[in-house]
Amino acid sequence: MLNNNIFYHGITRKVIVAFGSLFSNIRVQRKGPTTADNQTINVPIAYAPKEKWIVRLDQDPNLNYNTYVTLPRMSFEITGINYDASRKTNRMSYITCGTPGADTVKKMYAPVPYNIDVSLYILSKTQEDALQIVEQIVPYFTPEYTLSIRAVPQSNVINDIPIILQGVSIQDDYDGDFETRRFITYTLTFTLKANMYGPVIDGKMITTTLVDVADLDENVITSYDADGNKTTGNITEQWTDV
Repeated sequence: MLNNNIFYHGITRKVIVAFGSLFSNIRVQRKGPTTADNQTINVPIAYAPKEKWIVRLDQDPNLNYNTYVTLPRMSFEITGINYDASRKTNRMSYITCGTPGADTVKKMYAPVPYNIDVSLYILSKTQEDALQIVEQIVPYFTPEYTLSIRAVPQSNVINDIPIILQGVSIQDDYDGDFETRRFITYTLTFTLKANMYGPVIDGKMITTTLVDVADLDENVITSYDADGNKTTGNITEQWTDV
């Protein structure tokens, strides 16, 4: 295709895994007549659309049980990836990483900014459970929350990824006959500001720097060649006071 370098940094996968881990410890508490009757439920989360048959096949692949879908639960999925022109940088810039004692460095071009749109679904059969989950999420987004990922381990690149909460929508399926189960679905839409990196290539280490030193008082310029030989001469450029 574009080049002969086969590379895969797994940026999107790392960002999505980090996103899902943010909501992995959410719990719902149901209160009973007494304190001893209180119940705490862990809310499971998985990467999947909100279709019910995916959950059913995952929990009961042989269909041996009569349980429909265990609620509440959460799922999330990528809904879009778009280029973010507002974060564009000089495309000819390099990121370099050297190893002590080595005569080569690892380098790659500056990253390309992309926004990853993710939808988080909260499925519940009661408003109380759904509202408990929502209130454990939204206070942390003002409207963004930043997490860090190790984007390119070969170059020791660590990225801060802002996660922006764009909005919350509600769907309550209360219509229908008595055989149709009620579902309350909260959909939280997020934008993850990620950076995509190209291949890591080898470059040579800079070991020698040649600098010309000018003495304006003596009108002399001193130069050094690659072998370290010193030469001097008069400054040819004319200086005029303005």
